[in-house]
Amino acid sequence: DPGLDRDEAADAAAREFGAPAAAVRHGVAAIVEHPDGARFFRGAQIRWSGNEVSISDGVDVLRIDRLALVDDAHGPVWWVLDYKLSHAPEELDEYRAQLLRYRAAVARAQPGESVRCAFVTGDGRLVELV
Repeated sequence: DPGLDRDEAADAAAREFGAPAAAVRHGVAAIVEHPDGARFFRGAQIRWSGNEVSISDGVDVLRIDRLALVDDAHGPVWWVLDYKLSHAPEELDEYRAQLLRYRAAVARAQPGESVRCAFVTGDGRLVELV
């Protein structure tokens, strides 16, 4: 997002979560600059995107870290992204269940549309769940 001051956003997140600002800035840079994830943060392929997006799954209100509608080779795809600092979040059943629940909620809200989901790790890698 060209209007986004990454350092300002990182500093605000650091204050909110009581984390060291330098570490948060480093993590933000790794995520938005990594070749796996950069396409979800900048570029003409993004039709819509939002951070901390609230959505109901019929039982609870869920908050998705980043939701983006992105054009790819096969057409528009909704991407549900969940930031996890651990290097192998896909190995934790609790994290997998949470992300799959988010994806199911978006799929219900966007019937007939393609919905995919992935973890974004602290080093910026994208780990898709299928």
